[in-house]
Amino acid sequence: MSRLRAPTVDGDVLAIPDFDAIPALVAENRRRLSRDDVKVGGMSLRELRTLSRGEVLKLTGGQSDGPLLLAGHQPELTHPGVWVKNFALNGLAKKLGGIPLNLIVDNDTLKSTSLRFPVISEKGKHAHLESVAFDTLTGEVPYEDRSVIDGVFFDSFAERAAPLWANWGYEPLLATAWHAAAHSHPSATIGERFTAVRCEYERRWGCANLELSVSRLSRTEGFALFAQHIHLDLPRFRKVYNAAIQTYRDNNGIYSKNHPAPELAEGEAPFWVRTTNGRRERATGTSRDLRPRALTLTLFARVCLGDFFIHGIGGGKYHEVTDDIIRGFFGIEPPAYQVLSATLHLPLPTFPSTPQDLKRAERRVRDQHWNPQRHLPPDATSELLIRKAALIETEPPIADHEARKTWYRRLQRVTEELRGGLAGQVPAAERELARIREEVAANEVLLRRDYSWVLYPEETLRPFLQRFLVV
Repeated sequence: MSRLRAPTVDGDVLAIPDFDAIPALVAENRRRLSRDDVKVGGMSLRELRTLSRGEVLKLTGGQSDGPLLLAGHQPELTHPGVWVKNFALNGLAKKLGGIPLNLIVDNDTLKSTSLRFPVISEKGKHAHLESVAFDTLTGEVPYEDRSVIDGVFFDSFAERAAPLWANWGYEPLLATAWHAAAHSHPSATIGERFTAVRCEYERRWGCANLELSVSRLSRTEGFALFAQHIHLDLPRFRKVYNAAIQTYRDNNGIYSKNHPAPELAEGEAPFWVRTTNGRRERATGTSRDLRPRALTLTLFARVCLGDFFIHGIGGGKYHEVTDDIIRGFFGIEPPAYQVLSATLHLPLPTFPSTPQDLKRAERRVRDQHWNPQRHLPPDATSELLIRKAALIETEPPIADHEARKTWYRRLQRVTEELRGGLAGQVPAAERELARIREEVAANEVLLRRDYSWVLYPEETLRPFLQRFLVV
């Protein structure tokens, strides 16, 4: 799945494997992971999975013997292509008689305190991006520790952003959704506020999943046994972990040392340590108050907890690496998972020009400059045309530098004189190029797929997401 690409067409969905294949994969995952011969934290894998599942269901109030289906994301205001995972998770659980559990990845850091808006000019001929802040940015702090810093500034976000959507032709959900976020309990973190708003809309639209924060999951006995198991065999885990990352880089031509994740240094454990100052630090084999990193979270979720995981494109790379770690460290074949994403554009008017139109217009202007003879009237005959044709036919060899210099200067002079015959065409072609370029640039803004779901109107967003309740 290393060559995954997000859908580009409005309404398109990427689902690998497709939904029809998932019931059989879930059944096979459950069989594959029910192992007494694989030990994790002093227990058989089957026993650890039973423990972890029981703890999670107790924490979330879930009750069912059916398969436990998982998805997860940071508690941010995601775009619809990410949010579809929650609805598909719910739809699959209904189909399989299972339990839908969404993991709130609140141990990750809040990297931005602003949302991006497409801004359309008053005359509707231009569009650009504009970011509006909803709080003060004070460095990257984990969501579980990130409270609102400037309450007045946060509460006024929707009001401050309203002029940007004044000419959209609709009112986005932000106008009402932010009211709920702003009127949460004063001690609620930003992640808790955004999660509450998201869950409220999910419930209204028929999607009721169990929710569990990763910070809370990290305090369960099942996770502690999993972490202990890695700590007790850290040198071997580090070797397997680093080899899996390097294999991914080699297979995908990646040279960055930070992608898909940094390698573990000597003595370093694959966890974060929560600190008292609101930051997180890299763990060692003796660290406490642990939180999983991205790869460790997917490893625990897939092997020690759930029966099936739905991930987006961004997380698909972690699962590829995790597969190698599962094989190398646990000695079992990894359970199947799905990569799911979709594209939904904002219902804004766009321009007719396409990137292909832009290429044609650029080629025309360029050709008028270098080959004006191609654009003269069909009945045009002149001594200049004859001279240029003769020069083209008598191009000197590349090795004859002096002859080529003389030839090129003559060719330039003839071309400049021919260009004078296009006095009426060139300005028109350049104006057309400028218009097309502006329209294509505006469309790049208007057709982005990564705008937050709160920028959409309910009548566009709700039916799109509800499609995934029946899969």
